[in-house]
Amino acid sequence: MSLRKQAISGTFWTALASTVLAVIQILRLSILTRFLEKSDFGLVAIVVLVLGFTQIFTDLGISISLFSRHDITKKEYSSLYWVSLLLGGFLYIVVSLSAPLVATFYNQPELALLIPVMGLDLVFSTAGRQFRIFRQKELKFKSLALIDIVTSAISLGIAVWVASEGGGAWSIVYSTLFASFTSSVLLIISGLRSHPLVWYINFSEGKSFYKVGLFQTGSQILDYVSSQLDVIIIGKLMGTAELGVYNLVKQLVMRIYALVNPILTRVFIPLLAKLNEDLPLLKAHYLKMLNIAAFVNFAIYGAIALSARELLTIIYGPTFANSAIILQLLCLWGGVASVMNCASSLIVATGKTELGFRWTIVRVIANPVFIIVGYQYGLIGIAVAQMLYALVFYSFYWALVIRKILEMLSYAEYLKTISYFLLCSASLFVILTYLKTYLVSSQNIWVTLIPFGIMYLLGYAAVNRHLIMSLLGTYLKKA
Repeated sequence: MSLRKQAISGTFWTALASTVLAVIQILRLSILTRFLEKSDFGLVAIVVLVLGFTQIFTDLGISISLFSRHDITKKEYSSLYWVSLLLGGFLYIVVSLSAPLVATFYNQPELALLIPVMGLDLVFSTAGRQFRIFRQKELKFKSLALIDIVTSAISLGIAVWVASEGGGAWSIVYSTLFASFTSSVLLIISGLRSHPLVWYINFSEGKSFYKVGLFQTGSQILDYVSSQLDVIIIGKLMGTAELGVYNLVKQLVMRIYALVNPILTRVFIPLLAKLNEDLPLLKAHYLKMLNIAAFVNFAIYGAIALSARELLTIIYGPTFANSAIILQLLCLWGGVASVMNCASSLIVATGKTELGFRWTIVRVIANPVFIIVGYQYGLIGIAVAQMLYALVFYSFYWALVIRKILEMLSYAEYLKTISYFLLCSASLFVILTYLKTYLVSSQNIWVTLIPFGIMYLLGYAAVNRHLIMSLLGTYLKKA
């Protein structure tokens, strides 16, 4: 199969899996909000915060570094696998022992038991991660999609069953562990056929991987702290109920983030990695990825912002309708952050993780300033701070990272990938919100969503009419 056909197939299966997983996640949250208290979601948010930070250390970024190497031997990847697995087990012990301290810090005794049980996810995910990376690198996305879809669908049933029996926060914990364990087992069974392991550990032979991985790990640590500062502050100073509300709204935004970005990054990172010695071609494909990311993200986030109150009522219930303004603000943050996340694919594809590390140092210094100032004005203030931060640092990212890798990529070309779609989506949001509020006065979600979609597509067609006419001409010639 040609590279082009592999890319198309990979995009299809990744898109299918990401869509199904996003629907399952939203459906799970929607159902669980009918059974669980807001404080239960706050507890789970704290557990995920702690484990998310710890999970960064499980393989020191080694799995990510595998993308930039094409000549890895059996002994090398075996050594990397066993080191990662041992590290995952060690970190699980650390997490379990620190659980009482976390429970005391947040004054939530339930965390002392929730964290060690949920912490098993560290071991499960570590065991299967390297085999997942190999399949992504080989563009074998169909098997990955099927594994993720099946395990997530079953985990949804487990979550609903446990919640209906009064399991509270444990419904999320048990369902997550099932999905993680089953997925890893299937990845290991299928992965051992193409990449069999041998018992071999040699730290000196893996220095090149550790170098890339350590920079990646450093970046992830700082980036995680920076991105989760809002959760840390709300959980400590505002309580689990407020954290539950904010995190549920943020999770809705992140579900879209998790839906669109993997479709692009999982397919484009291996492709970009194959082109990292041909800079003109690398630039062309990179800009194509950013354009697709901006077009799709701002269309989806604009539509969500436009119907925020109605969506929150449908998904989480009427008690969440007043959080619409928070969702709208976070939609702008999510759109810009999603495109910036795709932009970071260039770092992984080229192995220039030291640049990502330096960039994250800047982030971790600057983001707390925005969050702390925003905290003074409550949950809405924090949402505004996140939005402003994303807008400001999108340009800084080009100056500090992108141009260091692709000198031929100008700032104008980089900015163009986001500016038009952002302005188009924001303008339609303002116009249609005014019409819905003062002229139509309808709560029907489709009254604004359909016009938004049509006008957004027409705006795209107007700007890209030359490309569309070229494609149409090619089609007519073939016909």
